[in-house]
Amino acid sequence: MYQAITFVSTLLAIILILNIFKNKSDESFSKFLKILTLIYCVLGFFRFMLSDSFVYVINGGYLDYVKYDRQDILQTILRWGYYIGYSILPMAVFFKNRFFKNMASYIFLPFAVLSAVFINDYMGYFLSPEGNGLKLVPWIRYTYFIVELVIAMTIPVVLQIKEKHVLNIKDKKELIYFFVGIPLILLQVMPVYTPQSLFGYTGIGIHTPWLIIIAIETIALYYFFRFKSYDTRYQLVVFLTIVLFYHYDSLYLMGFSIPRLPIQLCNMAAYFYMIAVLFKRQRLFNFCYIVNMVGTLIAILAPDLNDGPLGFWNMHYMFEHMLVFIVPVLCAALRLFPRVNKSALKHMFVGFVIYYVFCLTCGVLLNAYATNQFNRVNYFYLFDLDKAKSYVSFIKFVDKFPIVINGFTFYPLLMAIIFVSFLALCLVWYWATQKLFAINDDHFELRKARIDLYEKITGKKSKSLREYPE
Repeated sequence: MYQAITFVSTLLAIILILNIFKNKSDESFSKFLKILTLIYCVLGFFRFMLSDSFVYVINGGYLDYVKYDRQDILQTILRWGYYIGYSILPMAVFFKNRFFKNMASYIFLPFAVLSAVFINDYMGYFLSPEGNGLKLVPWIRYTYFIVELVIAMTIPVVLQIKEKHVLNIKDKKELIYFFVGIPLILLQVMPVYTPQSLFGYTGIGIHTPWLIIIAIETIALYYFFRFKSYDTRYQLVVFLTIVLFYHYDSLYLMGFSIPRLPIQLCNMAAYFYMIAVLFKRQRLFNFCYIVNMVGTLIAILAPDLNDGPLGFWNMHYMFEHMLVFIVPVLCAALRLFPRVNKSALKHMFVGFVIYYVFCLTCGVLLNAYATNQFNRVNYFYLFDLDKAKSYVSFIKFVDKFPIVINGFTFYPLLMAIIFVSFLALCLVWYWATQKLFAINDDHFELRKARIDLYEKITGKKSKSLREYPE
């Protein structure tokens, strides 16, 4: 019954939209489709806050001291393919990019259709009492997901019909991009629960492979896109920013709580990057490039990983911090923002002081008046002495002069050391950045000299570009 409701509603929506915009301008249709896409994205954002017990489909491993040994291959694959829609559809609708339109039409749409066919499988997990998120009564939960599926199927269909979009099989370049792009998109937009549901909690060491993956992806994206047009480079970073946003949002599948509010520096990056990139805010980017980068470098080099390398929390930690690192690096390397200069230090300092005071104030109030220990927070690692000592065990005096408020102990020396040390690291990163910019400039000048020498010796025009595009 629910499948029929979903497909009939989709068919009616498609017919209605096509008739309404039959004689209207392309601009009007484009505006409508963008609004519809934003509605879909908002529905997806809040869906991760609703109950979903699929996070406990673990193919062997312990979570919170409970042993799990479950598999659901079909549901895992369906969710994986459907999940890409949250980042693919905005790119297909808001940008004139055939690659993303092809992905929306020929990869995401089939998964959306299959998700509608197997809607009852989804709902079994959504309605299970085992889930952690907000629980809705069944008819509301069904309605919510049906509306989301209807929009998910409607957008790529009307996009294809109105724009007469089809995959150009005669264009070898487009075909190569399409087939090579499929696994790359699926890997980049993988839901955080996919590894544990397919492979369980393996015992492999994962930190070193993670560092290698970050380096390879960053370098590969830079070298592939550095001579592309501004629009193409910008679309790449927008796509990665959207992926980061939804990766962070998936945290709430494990339940919504005060400690999980987006106040940690790398969590806030999901929102800061979205604003800085989409609205091209230079000052906010300066803050992100220095402060968020220092924070994520610490998180990457000294990760807070737990047991179960492929488990939900580890995957979320790694996916999030990898993107928090890659996005600003590509923004700078691909020349989407002017290089940070001395004025960026002012933006960094002002922004960091505001952020630090905010964390300090919220942390003091929440910890001093928390109703139970599960509501206590450790924003910016200012309030957990044992955690701080695990990072800087050589500092012995941070627990001197404690202050107790309503039974919770605060350590002013620890807070002061973190503030000063982080600012110092920001200055070191700024200095290192300027050196990296200088090295890059020298390398580019050598590249141009090599091209000139080749053309002088051979008398032929080099295929390599001498200058970057705009």
